[in-house]
Amino acid sequence: MTSRTVMMGVYGFVIGAILSILVVQYFAPDDSNKSTTPPDPLVVRPENAAQETQ
Repeated sequence: MTSRTVMMGVYGFVIGAILSILVVQYFAPDDSNKSTTPPDPLVVRPENAAQETQ
């Protein structure tokens, strides 16, 4: 194997990894900010707080 084919493989792997991350972020539901925000105690009842944080 020549160095050119190795470099093309490395470039292809890096570009594929970046594209896969972008595709996962595009199709993933927007739960990222919901999972880090605690439930509002004035709005959420205590018995429903566990379901709201998931």
